Amino acid sequence: SFTVTSEAHLFELKGCGLRLRVPEGALPPDVTETKLHVQASLSGQYCLPKASELASAVYWLSAPVKFLRPVTVEIQHNAAFEDPSSKLCFTICRSPEGGQPHTFEKLEGGVFIPNSCNGSISLSGFSGLAIVMPKGGPQHFLSQLWYAKKSERDFSAYYVITKDLAAMKSAVQACYSDEASQGHCERIGFEGEQIMVDVPMEGIKAGKWKITPVYSPVIHLEDAKACSSERLPVCELAIHWEGKYPIYMPPRFTHAINLLGAKGAGAVVLDIKKSAFDEYLFKLFYSVLDDNNCDVHCAIAEYTFQLERKFIEELGAIEGPEMRFIFESSTVSIEIPAAVSGWRIIQPTPKLQISREQAEIRSHHQFRVIKDTNSQEPLSMDVHLEGARPHNNSIQVFLDPSVWGAQKSSVVRIQQQKAQERERRGEHIRLHEPRDIIRSGRGSEEKFQHLLSGAMESSSEELAELSATKKLVGRIGGTVGTSAERQTELSSIKSTTEKLIGMMEKRDTKLSE
Repeated sequence: SFTVTSEAHLFELKGCGLRLRVPEGALPPDVTETKLHVQASLSGQYCLPKASELASAVYWLSAPVKFLRPVTVEIQHNAAFEDPSSKLCFTICRSPEGGQPHTFEKLEGGVFIPNSCNGSISLSGFSGLAIVMPKGGPQHFLSQLWYAKKSERDFSAYYVITKDLAAMKSAVQACYSDEASQGHCERIGFEGEQIMVDVPMEGIKAGKWKITPVYSPVIHLEDAKACSSERLPVCELAIHWEGKYPIYMPPRFTHAINLLGAKGAGAVVLDIKKSAFDEYLFKLFYSVLDDNNCDVHCAIAEYTFQLERKFIEELGAIEGPEMRFIFESSTVSIEIPAAVSGWRIIQPTPKLQISREQAEIRSHHQFRVIKDTNSQEPLSMDVHLEGARPHNNSIQVFLDPSVWGAQKSSVVRIQQQKAQERERRGEHIRLHEPRDIIRSGRGSEEKFQHLLSGAMESSSEELAELSATKKLVGRIGGTVGTSAERQTELSSIKSTTEKLIGMMEKRDTKLSE
């Protein structure tokens, strides 16, 4: 809503494609100010003039007083006529309070300028207002790509085609912006009745990526015309990194997809930048101590395996809920309630600040919950993550002491089975251990000595590569004279490490056989 006084006003809603010009002295003499209410509608049951269809959103305008001077209303349309003044007209619904379908009638007047997607008209009274065009006339459409990260290896691309209207673009943004980032956005047209999204599989780099349409890859013209915020014409593509280690996923993935039946654009490029997501995992783990005590670990890391090894394999903890988030600034903080009915909470610190650099390796906060002797209530509370997106950034901690014993014994049994399996296969260290060392930027003679001892029946060439990696990584923490020398050093580390991972993969395959 807008506040109107006796002075002249210009109101603009860019996200809705609406502009209002209120002249000076438009209010009655006994009214100092009033409210002008505006609402844009993208769908509904409408009875339009014969042989016509909507070329704009429907704008519902209302005010508690009658204006003494006409107000100029300018709204956006998506008609593609060379001479719009002879094809377009304004329509009005004079009784919006009536039941659906709302009946619209033509209005005399209105200005439509060639090569412009706006029309304007002057009105003294308000109601439902829209622009209509002859049915089947040419229209401009807008194609958009949105990218969402689903897991460490999986992305989704949403290709949407809607009417080229600001109100419709805002509706798409409201639908996807909480979980996705926007990519390609441009005007498009239909040559026929549909556009097909064709995904050529050739040319995908190194064969490590797989793209699969989730929904029908066909977007129909009628669906694009009738779309609303509840019903978007979209083709979803599932994009999966098939490489063994997500840590080696390229920082950027690009691939062209063809648009069959599109006017003005024969193709669009998928362009996923890993840095655009910069996503981290916030997960809870429970370490059951006895019938009344439990340690809760709030862990943050970039990859799942960084948490599973620490809390499940080493501590025997039980997995809890998780969520993915993006840093809004350089740090986030974990906020835990001071007290919960029937339970006491013991924390080393009331709030823990975690930086992005700490999360890249692994960071966690631990607190203990103690059940009061006379309490029979399960623990139920929310742990909040401040400074993170999405803003609904809380995880519920729910602990029922009646099932703790069964959960703990189950975890112990699984841990024993895993330990026996590793001993049978002769494994001394997990294969992702060298990646942890490289990622942390610090070498460890002791860790690499274990790694070398785990390279069963390796050739002399393989042992030489492993030894070279050990020496290089051991020097990461040292000082390098110039930036050029450091770049050479880091390049050598990357090359040797990739060879190391390849050899470890071969070793893993042999052991499996």
